[in-house]
Amino acid sequence: MSIFLIRHAESEANINGKTLSHTSIALSENGHKQAQELCLKLPEIDHVIVSQYLRTHQTATPLLEKYNLTYEVDEHLHEFSYLSERKCAHTNMDDRKAWVNAYWEKMDYQHKDADDAESFEDLYIRVQAFHEKLKALNENYVQKNLAVFSHGQFLQLLMMQIQQPQPISKDLMRQFRYNLGYQPIRNTQFFTY
Repeated sequence: MSIFLIRHAESEANINGKTLSHTSIALSENGHKQAQELCLKLPEIDHVIVSQYLRTHQTATPLLEKYNLTYEVDEHLHEFSYLSERKCAHTNMDDRKAWVNAYWEKMDYQHKDADDAESFEDLYIRVQAFHEKLKALNENYVQKNLAVFSHGQFLQLLMMQIQQPQPISKDLMRQFRYNLGYQPIRNTQFFTY
């Protein structure tokens, strides 16, 4: 039995749609199909944990319905929100490209784009906290299965820390950015913990 760490299905933002807020991004039509297909690939699930973002709830819905489950929201699981939500409202990936590049050119793990954005250090702290929760949960899922629905950037750093724990540093941030570009976690890709 296992803990499955799962990236949400394709969202409107993933296909360059304009979005209102980080939390309200919905799945695309293809994303809903991916969520149904994922449900068929996974074994019977006993419990589901999601982020507070709509796209993780929508990805989990087929499993929740299939096994008549409710979900638990974990405050640590949300996506890395390094750009200001106010600034990003009603924008798409193309609109945000210059802001994204400016953020990563700084390569400063304590930098915040605005008061409503996170630093890389904030993400690191959330990932560390959830990793500790996983360690504690592990013994509960020897005979049962847990599905955890999260996001690409969160899962990228979590998997890096599971495979090779490292302290926060500019080098870790640089490696993380490289992995996002060259080893991205695909929609509905999952890992077992």
